[in-house]
Amino acid sequence: MPTGRNTALTDIIAMDCEMVGVGEDGRRSILARVSVVNEDGNVVLDTFVAPTEPVTDYRTRVSGVRPQDLRGAPPFKEIQRKMADILKGRTLVGHALKNDLRVLLLDHPRRLTRDTALYRPLTRPLRANERAQDTGIARGRGSRSLKELCAQHLGLEIQGGEHSSVDDARAALLLYHKNQRNWEREFAAAQQVGGKGGAGGKGKGSAGVGSKGALKSDDDGEERPTKRGKKAKKKGGGDEVGSAGGLKLGKVVNLFAR
Repeated sequence: MPTGRNTALTDIIAMDCEMVGVGEDGRRSILARVSVVNEDGNVVLDTFVAPTEPVTDYRTRVSGVRPQDLRGAPPFKEIQRKMADILKGRTLVGHALKNDLRVLLLDHPRRLTRDTALYRPLTRPLRANERAQDTGIARGRGSRSLKELCAQHLGLEIQGGEHSSVDDARAALLLYHKNQRNWEREFAAAQQVGGKGGAGGKGKGSAGVGSKGALKSDDDGEERPTKRGKKAKKKGGGDEVGSAGGLKLGKVVNLFAR
């Protein structure tokens, strides 16, 4: 899997997880694969994870995970600790991150979370004229899939078959960078008036659902603008295709084609 040259951790990272099903009906999810890319879209971590319970549904059609992928994979606790170290103090980008953080049994501060499933300019239902011009995959729901958002806002087709957590992390990163200037400006303004909205969603607390006894990637739950949020007013990428925090969107797009 191509990763480019720079695989170093950056202040902004994107994450996606693939899950498999456990239990009698296979409906309960556990972690099977986790991928992290840096702000250039290069892979920092991409690993399968040994299941903590017997797998009853590999969900291969969607997850892309097969039994042989999990044989000899690193144990969950090892990957959980590694992910906690990676996340600490960094801005985390992703789509529906509460699901990923839930299976990792990790929390992450809300002020350092940018969830494309919760950012209002992305998640609002399409108007009638927009639906007529759209590819037909949007249904006017309040919650939009990553596939829908990429088709509408990036003209990018993803998830044509089995999902790739690397590609999904890169796709969320592209959406973030395209909206970075406005997103960070709105986030910083919202934090100044009480920490409501702006980051995508209401209320306080971390973005992760976590669980009793879960590790925390950052114990600082204080709501305050980040330095990146302040700088975004001067530098950000906004809605134009260009540089955003040093990233050219084309650089990440090109990684999909490798």
